[in-house]
Amino acid sequence: MSAPPPEHPAVPETSINYRQLGLFCLLYFASFLATVVCSWLPPVSLYIEAGITILIDGGLLVLVLRTYGAFLKQSWPAFRYHIGRHLALTFAWMIGLKIINAIVTAIVTAVSNTTAIPVVPPTPELLKTAFWLILSSAPGLLIAPFIEEIFFRHLLYYQWRGRKIAPVMFWLSATVFGLWHWSNVAGQWPQLIPYAVIGIFLALIYRHKHNIWYNIMTHFFYNLVAVVLLLILSLILFLR
Repeated sequence: MSAPPPEHPAVPETSINYRQLGLFCLLYFASFLATVVCSWLPPVSLYIEAGITILIDGGLLVLVLRTYGAFLKQSWPAFRYHIGRHLALTFAWMIGLKIINAIVTAIVTAVSNTTAIPVVPPTPELLKTAFWLILSSAPGLLIAPFIEEIFFRHLLYYQWRGRKIAPVMFWLSATVFGLWHWSNVAGQWPQLIPYAVIGIFLALIYRHKHNIWYNIMTHFFYNLVAVVLLLILSLILFLR
């Protein structure tokens, strides 16, 4: 019988591939600029926005799989071994992140006098389209963990471990992760802080487990729960 893979093997330290890092930074910056430009343009159908997001995330996912497919495959056996226990652990971490996010959001909201979620009157038209809009946005939300964990946690932080700049990259990755979600806060910039805090804890998970799949699944569960709850809520409101 072969020995089980190490519980959380350290990824062998390699030289920084600045070309790949630069490519991903350029693509993320281009995506950021695209969302900024779209915010200045006349409003378009929310379904079109969701479709554009899916196309961008789908393209980035293909790039991630082509570039880091071997890395993900190498890291998978250690996570797959006792997969039930590992999925339960990442689900528990997800719950912890939800609690941390709620606490930090409440503090930021109280201190900055901003609103965590913009309040939109539940008009009949909105209720009619909310379910299908969330459903059309779901693929992008479920693809995002694979892309964001490779970029923010691996490229921007973990591959720099053992170097003097590693602590700087730890905080930089969390800060950039928070800023990346600017479109979620409707211009209320203090509300980006909870996203940065989530980035800190996700980086700590990677630092502790040395396996990107713990991050991917924690992040995936985080988004999945949000999608499912929003779908249920919108469906209930629509059927009322």
